[in-house]
Amino acid sequence: MRKAALTEAQIQKHLADNLSYLRQAKTPKLSQKAVARILNLPPKTIMNYENANSSPMAYAVLRLAVYYGCTMEELLTKNLRKERKNIT
Repeated sequence: MRKAALTEAQIQKHLADNLSYLRQAKTPKLSQKAVARILNLPPKTIMNYENANSSPMAYAVLRLAVYYGCTMEELLTKNLRKERKNIT
């Protein structure tokens, strides 16, 4: 049985939640400004992604996924906080 496709709003919410979780789960914890500097993006851009105020282009999602060590699909469609909590 196939799952229903996610709406754009659901994808944006997953992305925002996952970016915030992954940034804060890093050791040491990173600020939005630090992540922006590492990925060569404006700090406000990271803030807007995490607050679901804007959506990144595909290339930016790819860069974020590579940086956080996950797939683009996971970043956009999964609840990584819940999934990673169940693994540990």
